[in-house]
Parts: sequence; C-alpha cells; structure tokens
Amino acid sequence: MSAIGIRAGAPAARLRARGLVWLVARQHRAALWAGLAVVVAMAAYIVWQRAEMVGYLRAHHIQGCADWNWKALCHGREIFPHKGATPTAEALRHLSDVYRTPLLNTGRLLIALPALVGVFIGAPLFARELEMGTHRLVWAQSVGRTRWLVAKLMLPLVAVTAATAFLAGLYTWWWRVARVQFQDIAWGTAVPFDATGPAAVAVAPLSFLLGAAAGLLLRRTLPAMVVTLGAAAGVQYGLGALRPHLMAPRTVVSDATGDFASTPTEVFFTSWRGFGDGYLTRSGEKIPADRCASAVGPDSWDRCLHRLGATRRMYEELHPASHYWPMQWMQAGICLAAAAALAALCLWWIGRRRA
Repeated sequence: MSAIGIRAGAPAARLRARGLVWLVARQHRAALWAGLAVVVAMAAYIVWQRAEMVGYLRAHHIQGCADWNWKALCHGREIFPHKGATPTAEALRHLSDVYRTPLLNTGRLLIALPALVGVFIGAPLFARELEMGTHRLVWAQSVGRTRWLVAKLMLPLVAVTAATAFLAGLYTWWWRVARVQFQDIAWGTAVPFDATGPAAVAVAPLSFLLGAAAGLLLRRTLPAMVVTLGAAAGVQYGLGALRPHLMAPRTVVSDATGDFASTPTEVFFTSWRGFGDGYLTRSGEKIPADRCASAVGPDSWDRCLHRLGATRRMYEELHPASHYWPMQWMQAGICLAAAAALAALCLWWIGRRRA
C-alpha cells in the first residue's frame, strides 16, 4: 500500500512543479513578450548596421585601414599625402561620419539595459506581491516559500541572461569589424568594454538580483525601483573605476633619444592608454610628466626635470590589447560573485521572514 502511495504522490509533485512554473510564466508573460520584441528589434538593427558597414568597407577597399595609420600605406595607397586628400581618406571620413555614432549609441543602450532590467523586472518581482499581499495565497498552498522564491527568480533570470548574452554576442561581432577603423576608441572605456564579452552578460543578472533583493527588503514597489536604479548606476560607476586596476599596466620605454621606435606603432594604437607617462632617471626611477607642471618661467620645465635627475628616456604605462579578455573575465567574475551573494541573501531572508 505504501508503494501505491509513493507512485501516486510522485506525479502530483511533478504537477505542482509544472504548475508553479506555469504560474510564474503567466504572471510575467507581458514582460517576456515585450523583452523578446526589444531583443529582436535590437538584434535586427545590429545585424543591419554591421552588414552596411562591411558592405561599405568592401566597396571602397578600406578593410584594415584606419585614421591613425596616416603615414603608412593602405593597400598600396597613401591615405593622407602632403597635398590634397585621396579617395581612401574621404572614404574613411565618410565611414566615421555615418557609422561611428550608431555604433557608440548602440553600445550605450546595451549598457543601460541591465539597469532597466533591474528597475522594471527585478524590483517589482517580489515588491508588488508583498505590497498587495498576494504572496499569502501562494504561501498557504503546498508550495513552500523557498520553492516559490526560486521559481520566481529562475525564469526571469534565465531569460534576462540569455537575452543579454545574445545581444552582447552580436555587438561583439559588430565591434570586431569596427574596432580596426575606429582606433581612437579605447577598448577599456565603457563602450565597448561594458557592452561586449562576458562582462556585459554578467552585469545583467547582478542588476536583476539587485532589484529582487531591494523588493524583498523594502516591500514597496516604487522605493525598490528607485533604490535599484541608484544601486545599478553605482555598480556601473564602480566597475569603471575598478577596471584599470584589475591588471597591472605594462610599461614601454623609449631609447636614449626619447624615441619609441623599438615599440611597434600598433601597440600604442591598440592599447588602452592614459595611465601614466614621464621620464626615467639614470637608475630607472619614474618621474611623472606632471611633476613639473607647476614650473613657471623660461626653461623652467627643463630645469625642473634636470633637478629631479631625469634623462631623455621616456616611459608610458598602458594596458595592451592582450589584457582585454583577462579583464573581461575578471569583471564578469566579480559581477557573478556579487549576484550569487544577493541570491543567497534572498534565500536567507525569505526563510526568516514572517508571513
């Protein structure tokens, strides 16, 4: 008789699980359909813009040509001769005028999406039910609080992460073509770094869980949305401030005449720069270039550097292109660890909260 009871109880448990998933899907069907429409529209726009750019590059034979390479040859043609402008130069200018702004604006929109997800999906997820009291109906059923919380978190979390990964992959695909042409856009800046690779994917579940945790703790929808917006903006700012310190910058040094001829030109134009430069002493000590910025008077700069023992050898600190993927995974790991901590907080809180 006990065997019959086990066989009868197992399907019922499976039915309850399917019913809970169905309930969550029904509750969020409008948001899921709206999100799908946004993802399809953005994906179509990215594919169209990339196709247009690739077609323009091929039609004008300027693949691999960039403005920074003005002293070199582009497929055997000089880009900027001393007199007049070549068709290649005009094509590069037109490329920048037409495709640069859509590229950057799309990246900015992708950076803003996680915050919007946290505000409009994560924050109301629990706050609305706790505010209206509808959670008591679910808790009174055979489904426990923890199971209810996990079910409500998992479906939106999977959908948000999958959609972000899809869009980030498409944007990375577009950026791989554009980055050669727009070398002045450093890869470590918010666009493209926060809109490409695993870093773009990992921040979406973090923002979503920020909203969910805020809704659980505050129990009011509007305050939870406001707090989530501020927290998501703070996360983006903090990640940007932390990023240069994820890895130590590499130092390149000139020869005794101050010429960086031993360093390939491509290193400077594919690197994320601006982390320090200056002069070296005979012992190799670094003297930052702004050390003598306050010097005034004729030849004051030279006298200041001479007093500090500077030679004509110069240095510059930068993040080479090889740092891109390690820093991407480091930032993604930080975001995922924070997201896991927020999920644990939600589970702990729902187990201690009184009905």
